[in-house]
Amino acid sequence: MIHNKYILTGLDHASYEHPFDKKALEALENTPGIKMFGEWITSNFIERIYDVQYRGSNIRVTADSYPKIYEYLQYACQILDVKKIPECYVQWGYDINAFTVGSENPLIVINSGLIDLCDDDEIMFVIGHELGHIKSNHMLYHMMAQTLDMLVGQVPLVLTKLIAGGLQFALYYWSRMSEFTADRAGLMCCQNKDAAVRAFMKMAGVPKNHFNQLNFETFIQQARDFKMMDLTNMNKIIKTISIADDSHPWTVMRAAELLKWIEEGEYNRFIHR
Repeated sequence: MIHNKYILTGLDHASYEHPFDKKALEALENTPGIKMFGEWITSNFIERIYDVQYRGSNIRVTADSYPKIYEYLQYACQILDVKKIPECYVQWGYDINAFTVGSENPLIVINSGLIDLCDDDEIMFVIGHELGHIKSNHMLYHMMAQTLDMLVGQVPLVLTKLIAGGLQFALYYWSRMSEFTADRAGLMCCQNKDAAVRAFMKMAGVPKNHFNQLNFETFIQQARDFKMMDLTNMNKIIKTISIADDSHPWTVMRAAELLKWIEEGEYNRFIHR
């Protein structure tokens, strides 16, 4: 049952945000005009497109259409002290995934695979992760990253490299760092470390007929070993270059960062405050 969680009334997103997220966001916000440009392009174009697309093509999650998923969403908002329940839609897709679009009126989109392949707490972890993006006001710059991604390739190559390239790199770097913060929100929502690890393992590619054979310790050791690779400068360079144009960090990297936060005692500080 999911109704056994601590309700984190008054939870402040600034108190648990990952330091890499904060540092990268400060660098973005210090870029002259970027926030004004982002607000204009998302509110006038991107947000309207997504709103029409999902309203017209997908079933909205309500107490009548998807009562169990709506219950998860409602309870997750209560746990994380998110005042306004965002709209939520289900789309066909059999990878374990969800995402959030929109800045002024964000909405969450959940893949069918998440519902079919994950248990209650794993779903709560993913929904909490998406709510973490909303709570931390990540969505404006997430929308900008998606917009630039669509624009790159639609303008001449030289212009792309000179204008879009650098900004896209900075936005993607911050976007990856923001995932670490959202994972913390996901864990505080599901309040089950094992469920978070299971979710990461399933995202990483465990086949359905192996779900009952998940080896936590092997995956956790892999995450710790991956983290230790940062001890050499060459591995840092390789890892940075190989994901430079990705909006999400590698799943094992995310698990390593979340486990570190747990082991440092920060997770327990929030749950048992």
